[in-house]
Amino acid sequence: MKTDKNISELNESSTASSSIGKIPASCADLQQIGHKKSGMFSIMESNQVVTVYCDFTKLSNDSASQKWIGYTDVKSLPTFFYAQKSSPFSTFGVPITFDSERINIGGAMNIKTGIFPAQRKGIYFFSFSGVATIPPGYGYLDMALMVNGNQIGLAECDSKTGNGEWETYTLQSTIDLIAGDKVWLQIVHYSSAILQDNNGHFTHFNGWMLQEDISP
Repeated sequence: MKTDKNISELNESSTASSSIGKIPASCADLQQIGHKKSGMFSIMESNQVVTVYCDFTKLSNDSASQKWIGYTDVKSLPTFFYAQKSSPFSTFGVPITFDSERINIGGAMNIKTGIFPAQRKGIYFFSFSGVATIPPGYGYLDMALMVNGNQIGLAECDSKTGNGEWETYTLQSTIDLIAGDKVWLQIVHYSSAILQDNNGHFTHFNGWMLQEDISP
């Protein structure tokens, strides 16, 4: 006669999971490691995690057994920052440093050096904006987004009125980075103009990871 203990051991044995030696990449893989109840699951697709609906009442080779739902926002380390200046800057050809950080989740942005080193491979978004002061007469300021010393994007402000002005500049960019890539802002061309700032905080530098490249 089977006791409650015997029945419990039998149930555990019949539903025990196994390993396939990799992260599951399909409903068939999930079924192989022991999943029996249909539902929504996360699986590895190429270098991203996706959500699928698995119908385990169907054969694993039936295309209807797996329905793609969408991408899953998985990041091993959240990364986003917002840095500001509170003083003018006019040094040519070096990373622009910052005076304060409103937020720096992940701790990657170094405001003292002005450099953001990517800690994970993935797609990142950056934006910056600010103000340049241009004295009477012609002047201009070119601000570049740099990656490992290479210019990725350029924002320019200038004045041809000769009256002396405050002019704004702005740029947004989406970049594919690998771990160790370094991103910063830099004055690449200028004439008379300087990056202007004070306690009003006119200079804004933002960045965050949109999508991480998750390798299985």
